[in-house]
Amino acid sequence: MKGKIIEIKSDLNTAIKNIIKTLVQKKLFDAVFVPVRIPSRESFAYLLIKDKEILESITPLPPTMPVQGARALKDLTRLGKLNLRILCIMRPCEIRAAVELAKLRQITLQNLTFFSFDCPGVFPTAEYIKSPEKYDQNIIEKIKAWQEDGLRPNCSICVNFSHYNTPADLHIGFYRNHLLIYPVSKNSQKILDILSYRAEDDLTEWENSINTLLKKKKENRSRKFSLLSNQTKGIENLEEFFTGCINCHNCMRVCPICYCRQCFFESPEQSHHEAEEYLARAKEKGGIRFPPERMVFHLGRMNHMALSCVGCGSCEDGCPMDVPVGQIFSFIGNEVQKMFDYLPGKNLEEPIPLLTFKEDELHEYEDTREKK
Repeated sequence: MKGKIIEIKSDLNTAIKNIIKTLVQKKLFDAVFVPVRIPSRESFAYLLIKDKEILESITPLPPTMPVQGARALKDLTRLGKLNLRILCIMRPCEIRAAVELAKLRQITLQNLTFFSFDCPGVFPTAEYIKSPEKYDQNIIEKIKAWQEDGLRPNCSICVNFSHYNTPADLHIGFYRNHLLIYPVSKNSQKILDILSYRAEDDLTEWENSINTLLKKKKENRSRKFSLLSNQTKGIENLEEFFTGCINCHNCMRVCPICYCRQCFFESPEQSHHEAEEYLARAKEKGGIRFPPERMVFHLGRMNHMALSCVGCGSCEDGCPMDVPVGQIFSFIGNEVQKMFDYLPGKNLEEPIPLLTFKEDELHEYEDTREKK
């Protein structure tokens, strides 16, 4: 594996920022889509930036992710192709979600170029707001040591945190005190030429470090999924798992994959019933919990988007009751995706199994049930 190795002379954000500024100054891109710290300084937002002076304030590697990048990109490109050449700086899970939304015709990818980077994970938004300065410093230390304590739970079990399975044009890696540029797509050669870089440096040490961390994360993931399997086995345990849910649907609103403009679970037919219907249910069951339809919502959402879940954990980060909804969705998504041998967002040309029909499909699962 070959790429370009650059010594970091200041800090990671500045090193990445300098690359972005050079590409804009040399007019390879008309605008940049990148996180920027908001004026109150306790959070970040994605900005579409054309003004070169504003590029000084960007934070390519923010320590938290209050808005999933693909969800923000959807608003930008929903109405079709942009005439601007836009450079998008996003985490691997955000890029994969963007590709998945493109398959669902919610995002237009023309004229967009993606830079990904080794993602150390993000801190929960609520925790970050309490002490931004503390977490700003810690994100750099976590990259150096690849520590996982304090991060979003989904980040500690993420196995797609680097260049593997990320359909970016160019990937930025971190190893010791160096930044590494790894060309992924054919488009990346033009970018390297503009930067006057040649992909001739050996990246074996970096790749070995990534593979070591990947092994550790796979072990974490296996333990977590085994625990979740036991915790949610049977309808009673599943009910207990979601017992803190107040049915606010915030997990749905922050999810990049939930894109329906009119959600069935918020439609009058589903969310409003006559009192007599509630009384009939109460009589049949002995009592019903309010707000109702809590489990129907979660099971319906799993059925709707498990195949396209990228495991970013935004749903759990947005839950006001700290229900571990991101972890259970990653677990269910992983199981469903294995059934179809499908990794969401890995390849734009690979259709979503939910949108395709194959006459001879899933026989191995049917045969297993028949034997039992």
